Amino acid sequence: MTRHERRIVAQLLEATAGLEAEEALVRLLAMGALDMRRCGQLVLRDEVERLVRRGAGRCEAMEEVAAECHCSYGKVRQAVYYKPKSGSVR
Repeated sequence: MTRHERRIVAQLLEATAGLEAEEALVRLLAMGALDMRRCGQLVLRDEVERLVRRGAGRCEAMEEVAAECHCSYGKVRQAVYYKPKSGSVR
């Protein structure tokens, strides 16, 4: 972790000090400190992976998640196959 990243983490910890986990996340969202687009991608990808673990085919799982989340198959596919730049979390 770079010095700059450590400073960011310290500032976020300060902003959420003393809060329960859910309250801290709500505060970070309100501050704009979390990437909502990326968070949404993680939810879609995790849902697809859950269905695949239960035995669904990958394409079938992506179709089901798209229907459940009222979004396009392409959006789900993008979330599943998204490759973050090196250094990105997850």
